[in-house]
Amino acid sequence: MKIKNLFILLAATFALTVFNVSYQKSGTEGDNTEEPGEPDEPEDPDEIDWSLVDSKATVRGVVTCDGVGIQGVVVTDGVNMTRTNKQGAYGLRTSSDQSKLVYLTIPSGYEIASTRGFIPYFYRRISAPTSVDKVQQHDFTLKKVNNDNHIMIVSADMHIRNRSMIKSTSATTPSICPPANELDSTTFRRTYLASLRNYIKTLPAGVRVYGMNLGDMTQESHWTGANKADIPNYVNVLERGCMPIQTFHLIGNHDHDMAVQNIADDDDSAAELAYMAAFGPTYYAVNIGKVHYVVLDNMKYINNGGDRAFDIRLNQKQLDWIQKDANYMPADIERIVIAWHCASFRRNPGAASPNPMTNANEVLDVYKDKNVPITIWSGHQHIAETVSVPRADVEATEYVHPAVCGAWWYFPLCIDGAPSTYTVYDFNGGTLASRTSVNFNEPDGQYCRVYNSGQTTADGKKVIRMNVWDWHTNWKFECLENGATVPSAQLQPVRLYDDAYVSAHDACGNDIDSFDFLNKYRTDHMLEYTPVNPDAEIQITATDYNRKIHLYRL
Repeated sequence: MKIKNLFILLAATFALTVFNVSYQKSGTEGDNTEEPGEPDEPEDPDEIDWSLVDSKATVRGVVTCDGVGIQGVVVTDGVNMTRTNKQGAYGLRTSSDQSKLVYLTIPSGYEIASTRGFIPYFYRRISAPTSVDKVQQHDFTLKKVNNDNHIMIVSADMHIRNRSMIKSTSATTPSICPPANELDSTTFRRTYLASLRNYIKTLPAGVRVYGMNLGDMTQESHWTGANKADIPNYVNVLERGCMPIQTFHLIGNHDHDMAVQNIADDDDSAAELAYMAAFGPTYYAVNIGKVHYVVLDNMKYINNGGDRAFDIRLNQKQLDWIQKDANYMPADIERIVIAWHCASFRRNPGAASPNPMTNANEVLDVYKDKNVPITIWSGHQHIAETVSVPRADVEATEYVHPAVCGAWWYFPLCIDGAPSTYTVYDFNGGTLASRTSVNFNEPDGQYCRVYNSGQTTADGKKVIRMNVWDWHTNWKFECLENGATVPSAQLQPVRLYDDAYVSAHDACGNDIDSFDFLNKYRTDHMLEYTPVNPDAEIQITATDYNRKIHLYRL
């Protein structure tokens, strides 16, 4: 049999067997109609000299663009790592017992096709058994693009459960609540997805736009039963809502299978199979422009007796893998972005442990010698917080992102008063040119919420309070009274509850009071301004990423 015919046969076999779990597509989120939907296998180059590939490889393949092999593409199975040769061919000594997938680190200047219109298909499933005598072939096709300048839109904590949170309304129901009996999946499409589609239209033509989802798309306790709000359902919700951008995902604690319990060892992959069937590996890397994105799973699921417990750390398998990733990272990278679900560092000392992830510093140790800025993205906390990582040997900042679901779909505010947002990161090479939170429930939403009526300090002084959810300690402020500069020390962070959240929470009554995780929260991004002259015309301006933000003007 000619080599090309063998390739065609292998591709046809793969198309029939690649996914064990298929997705849904129907008029209702809970419908389990099967639809595979993978893109076609790539065209094979005319001739590949397999003698140049490791003779002991059990998995091999070719990475091409326009029918031409691409040299230097990193390929991994989550344990081993290699690069493609001059013909774009690779070989890995892998075993289906230790690795379920083979996947790429997508190189800068390229993109890969999506499944379901938005899931990057940069992985292939390794079928059992693997052996030298029966080598599996998995090929990849890339598309050449210019993504040196690009935008990444980051979202966290959707928690789609196919539930109607507001059962009825009254005169006291906050206007920001969704309509009574509207499913959270419908609210999600009506607000988040509609806003995202419209926002994309406003971006400059020619700039590549991608998405990053920081986990907890679902809630494992609602995968079964009447709701059927499992991971395939979530994919269906996005597809029906016309998700407009290719989106990379990572796993959250609630995206694990709670039917898998009492996980005693370091490997919780048995609880991750549903996630992997939909989105591929739980840890991987991708190069976009001059940014090296490292996506990791810092949730070690335990689930003793159905309690859904977890530890916040990387397992040893990932720690070993990131060392290889650092060694294979391109030399021209100007920024590293580490994305995981749970916050690794915290700013607010009264909120939780200042370092809730046990081995976050070990991860930074791996990448610190690259001598480039490190940006960390996390969610999970359902608040907004920006943290300068307390290390002198590395420039690292962590952004904790608000929850898309807000108060778990009762109303679109997080417990710190931050609105439900997605965050837009604009990268010019490795430079973070801007970072913008988009309030998708309030089209005219600003960067803060101002309270200036009847606000006083304990000693009776009139003050202006502003909840500035993106605030960071390195922001520069300008305070003017009647046009004259006033010392910025008149503006200080305070740890207070957000009045808007408290009011909405209390108005929702008994439905919400039973959930401890929705209790009001003393945030430290509440800023308090004490006027020198209470009767003066006051203007407060913040500078962030060389962008002036008018916080208050009266």
